[in-house]
Parts: sequence; structure tokens; C-alpha cells
Amino acid sequence: MFTRLIRQSVARSPRRKLMTVAAVALGSTITTAMLGVLLDIGDRVNRELRAFGANIEVTPKGAALAVEIGGIDYRPVADSSFIPESLLPRLKATFWQHNITNFAPLLAASIEATGVRAVVEGTWFRRVYTAPGGETMVTGVRDLNPSWRIEGEWISDDTADPAAREVLVGSGLARRLNLRPGSRLELWGESFLVRGLLVTGGEEEDRVFTRLETVQHFTSRAGQVTRIQVGALTRPEDAFARKDRSKMTREEYDRWYCTPYISSIAHQIQEQMPMAAARPIRKIAENEGRILSQVKLLMLLVSAAAMAAAALVIWSAMATTVLERRREIALMKAVGAQNSLIGTLFAVEVGLQGAVGGVLGAAAGVGLAEVVCRQVFHSPLDLPPALVPVVIAAAVAVALAGSAAPMRSALGFEIAPVLREEG
Repeated sequence: MFTRLIRQSVARSPRRKLMTVAAVALGSTITTAMLGVLLDIGDRVNRELRAFGANIEVTPKGAALAVEIGGIDYRPVADSSFIPESLLPRLKATFWQHNITNFAPLLAASIEATGVRAVVEGTWFRRVYTAPGGETMVTGVRDLNPSWRIEGEWISDDTADPAAREVLVGSGLARRLNLRPGSRLELWGESFLVRGLLVTGGEEEDRVFTRLETVQHFTSRAGQVTRIQVGALTRPEDAFARKDRSKMTREEYDRWYCTPYISSIAHQIQEQMPMAAARPIRKIAENEGRILSQVKLLMLLVSAAAMAAAALVIWSAMATTVLERRREIALMKAVGAQNSLIGTLFAVEVGLQGAVGGVLGAAAGVGLAEVVCRQVFHSPLDLPPALVPVVIAAAVAVALAGSAAPMRSALGFEIAPVLREEG
């Protein structure tokens, strides 16, 4: 009997029910797409934000206090401390080795360049690096800073010959020295070919860059670097991440240590390099966290708004349905039907509409999420298996919530007035 009533109820007003299903499907589509991207957005956004450059810098603990004016380091080279280049493999020996996506060692020297004092930094531009575990990665400042632009050509790392005389000159310094690609620049009493001009929008525009081995050769610092820039995929820091480690319990410390916060990754790098200090570049790290939080909030608000709109459509449709069927409801009450039975009848009807809309919306949402991931983040969708069932359940819940007020009104009908009105 109850099943027959449900079938008859579902068959009534098909256009209105299709409108309800469409509203739920639209809300479910947007919610599935937003949540599908949101659940893995941390790594995706972090990869995109790696265009801003390194977020961790490793420097010697014993380095002298920096004296920089106008981006030029005036510390004597002899007074500086150094990090052995042989320790670079330890970057990929931490617990979060797979989160370290790029790094670049640098060796700086302050010299006179055509009458202007400038900083020359030797570095890796783009090299194929094999980690101790056999993992091969392409790394260097070109991949660490994809936003850097070059007017001319990049220097190739195919040769590590210190005798190679090639440099990149920051665009700001190049203007002061009237240099362009193909010009010659005298450094250490030698003539260097200017391969290109570097445009970064930062202090690098007042520096000269060449191969790491070249600076090591001319400064007699073979196998040494002054700093290492590291790019790592991190989780935005929350209140727990900023808690004083000395006041953490053992369980809290283990949780912090095993979470890819930028502070925990830097701490583990420092454990591998005791003679160095690994510090987060706070400006970049904080921007990453703020941008990621804002994107997540926006996606959640869009999802909530879509479901709220679906609930309003259901409320409107259900209110009309209740008004049209008030005589039927009064007759059911007159023959002894309890409010629980009437409420269950309407709840099943609305729940079925919500389930159908949820299934259709979840299927469409998976496709939309795939498009978003490929177009925006240039990577395939990695959808959690539980997401689709959760969205369908949420669609049913939203449908029931939207129909709650009209159903409560229906259960409050007085039998006699309604029958007299209809008669």
C-alpha cells in the first residue's frame, strides 16, 4: 500500500519534479567539482606557487652578519662561512624528501665589475641530479624560479668547465653598465660573454650569475657554497604549527614532525646539515598559506551557495505541492493516517528526487572537476572514492531540509476546514 502511494505521488506533477531534480543536480555538480578540486588543492596550488621561487633558504650557521646596501653584499669573502657542496644529497635524505621539488646551490662573491661593485653568484641553472636513492630530477634556478625571464639565452650547464666564460647580468645592473646580450664584461681580470639579461622584479636584477664551478674556481672555494635555495611542497601553517616546540608533548612533536609544515621540513633539513641553518622564507610561505586559505574558502562558499539555491527551489516546489494536495492530506488524516505516515510519504518522495539529482550532479561534477584540474592546474583529477557517495547523501539531506517547512505546514492542517474549503 505504502509503495503504491509512493509511486502515485512520484508520478504527479512531473514538470515540477523535474525542476526539483534539476536544481539538486546543478547544486550537486558544483559541489562535487569544488570539493573534488578542494580535497587535493594544497599540492596543486603549492605547485603553482612554486613560480614565486624558493620557500626555504639554507645558510651557514657561522656566517658573518650580512651587510647589504642596494642588494650588494659587502661582507669580505674570507670572513664568510660555507656549506660543503658534498652535503647537497642530504636534502633528499629527509622524511619529506619527495616534497622537496627543486633546489639550487649558490656561491656569492663581491667584486668590481667595470668600475661598479656588484655581487657575482655561481649556481646551477638547470642540471639533471640523481638523488642517493636513485631518483632523478631536473633542478636549478631555472626550474626553481619559472617566473624569471631572460633577454637573450640561458647559460647551459652541460659543461662544468671553470674556464667557460659566460654570465647572465641582471637587467638593472645591465642598464647601469650599458650591457646587452653579446657584450663583454670583465670579471676577475677576465673577459666574460654576456649570454642574456635577467628580469626577475627582485634584487637579482642587480647581480651577475654564472656557473657555480666558475665562481668556485676564481674564489678558490672548490666544493663550497654560501647558500642553498630550496623549493618544497608544504602545508599552510596553522596555530599548531606555530606552537613552541619546546612545550610540545611527545605526541604533539611527532604529529608536527610528520606533517609537511614548512617549519618541520626546514627543521629536518637542518638535522641533516648540522653546520647550516635552514630558515623558511616567510614572505613566500605566508603568501602561500593566505592564498590557499582564500581559495579554499571561496570554493566552500560556492558549494554552500549552490546547495542553498537548490534547497530554496525545493522549498518553493514543495510548498506548491502541499497546497495542491491539502485535500488529500486531510482525507488521509480523516481515515486515521498518523502524521508520521504522511511525513514519511512526503520525505520518501523528496528523498528520491534528491537522490536522483545527486547521482546526476555527482556524475557531471566529476567531469567538471576533471576539466578544472586539467585547464587550471594542468594535472589529472585524483578523486577520493568516498566523495561521490558523500555528495549524493548531501543532496538527499538538502532536499529534505528544503522541504521541511512545507511538510511541517502540511502536518498542521485541520481536517474539517480543509474538507469544507474543498467541498
